Amino acid sequence: MAVAGWPLGAREAPLPDGLYAAIGTPRGTITCELFFEKAPLTVANFVGLAEGTLGPTPRKPYFDGVKFHRVVPDFVVQGGDPSGTGDGGPGYTIPDEFVPGLRHDAAGILSMANKGPDTNGSQFFLTLRETNRLNYLHSVFGRVVRGGDVLPQIKQGDAMTVAILRRGAAARAFRADATALQEFAARRKTYAGAAEPGPAAHFDDPEKILPLEPPRAKYFNYKLANLERTRGLRFFARIWAKSPTPAEDAQPGAFMRSWAEKLGTAQDGVLAVYFADDDSWRVWIGDAQAARFAGRPGTVQELTASGAIHEVKEALLKAAQAAGNADFKQQQQTLAAAGQPPPPPGQRIKLQTDALLDALIFKLE
Repeated sequence: MAVAGWPLGAREAPLPDGLYAAIGTPRGTITCELFFEKAPLTVANFVGLAEGTLGPTPRKPYFDGVKFHRVVPDFVVQGGDPSGTGDGGPGYTIPDEFVPGLRHDAAGILSMANKGPDTNGSQFFLTLRETNRLNYLHSVFGRVVRGGDVLPQIKQGDAMTVAILRRGAAARAFRADATALQEFAARRKTYAGAAEPGPAAHFDDPEKILPLEPPRAKYFNYKLANLERTRGLRFFARIWAKSPTPAEDAQPGAFMRSWAEKLGTAQDGVLAVYFADDDSWRVWIGDAQAARFAGRPGTVQELTASGAIHEVKEALLKAAQAAGNADFKQQQQTLAAAGQPPPPPGQRIKLQTDALLDALIFKLE
């Protein structure tokens, strides 16, 4: 099976100037462009490990002979752990490096695996399809430019080699040693958000409506906290069992405004809330984001009076719910066809949350 976008048997032209990783596998070679100018920290770490200027001593090419230890069809192939368990690494970690415009938006995206904020080591993955829900959780640092048809052929246990190709003066001059790594790391903001969901955290699910394994609420909290540390956008989300009482909802917009004020997003930021009892979402857009969200100039008062914000909001909510429901139905069908148990309770809401958060982030980041 080929990945869409990469023709089979195409004649290969010389690689343009840039920094590349040729990942050799028993199925063929995958060549990735490395975004060394946009994501220098993550690329320096990967290149240094591959070339043997970083990593445990005695230093040598780190990835050669390491196996792809995790393969999830239609999702990712993952490697970079010499232990083959998913728990190994080079003996150190580097901070996250989230870059505007670098998204998990296609098959063949090269990104770092981790165990939470700022825990990047040597493990990486390649996407087998668009997986934007991983944005602001995993650091994108490259993309496949050749050998995309090899990706879905990789099997768990396949060994790899990684050769770094430097084309042009800028790529040849790019440093990937311990000093460069420290310099790049010093430029990154480290994670300062809550370690767990909660009343003051970016995300909370107090009634545990979302699936608990893996802990979805925890990862949503990381994502929104990472968005703020990277882009400065305050974005909070809540999953609640019950909708507002008639008294709380007597004045249109008052309930969401009161919570936006409590969380500090009334003037500048975003608040999204799901109510399980009536299966509905509400979104508050801060005054500072109103024009960008509506996609047209104007004051908050003008955009509200014209209905522009309401129209965009309703369309976005409808599309996000439809996307989440469609993904849930597909998961149900896939698991049933494989004779596996159905998705866990709350998975539909998890998928809606993925779709809504990403849609709002794309509009406002």
